[in-house]
Amino acid sequence: MCGRFALAVPRRLVAEAMGVPDMPQNIPDRPEISPGELVEAVFAARQTGRHMAGLFRWGFLPSFATSERPLRPMINARAETALDKPSFRGAIRYRRCLLPAQGFYEWRKDPGGGKTRFFVTLPERPVMALAGIYERTLTPEGEARDTVAILTRPAASAMAAIHDRMPLILPPEIFRDWLDPLLTERQDVAPLLATPPPELRLVEG
Repeated sequence: MCGRFALAVPRRLVAEAMGVPDMPQNIPDRPEISPGELVEAVFAARQTGRHMAGLFRWGFLPSFATSERPLRPMINARAETALDKPSFRGAIRYRRCLLPAQGFYEWRKDPGGGKTRFFVTLPERPVMALAGIYERTLTPEGEARDTVAILTRPAASAMAAIHDRMPLILPPEIFRDWLDPLLTERQDVAPLLATPPPELRLVEG
């Protein structure tokens, strides 16, 4: 799973990495971002396809969540099953996004019962793009609430020694297709969800 990540690099690097020149500039460095907090995400306007940035609450609530039917926010969604799960299948087809991150944290369970924390980054790039999905629901007061989940996949390479899951990290050449609001069919989305993982750098501490 992915339960913490960081974004504490110059805003210029975030804008360049995500291909969105007008990324918000007044966001402070965030060395540890937790579930329930507002997170930056890049998405495409449905009418124009223009890539833009917004703030979503990390903790996905499906469209059928209501005050009469409260659900626990979900911070992750499995890439292998998102196209079939009722909670995610609408969002994975129509509301995909990218979350910029400097890196993410994962904890390894140690034999003595303790845990060791690792910070995971890309060795060649200062910003990674985590695949996400988002949904808009209404609060009991009638206010719109945008929520997001990070997609995960089976852990690969060095990550497998720490945890059995890792975020789905997408390379820049896939951004356009991932965000394209017109790519909605299973045969379009499934290959994107199967994107191979990149090489990662793991730093203990």
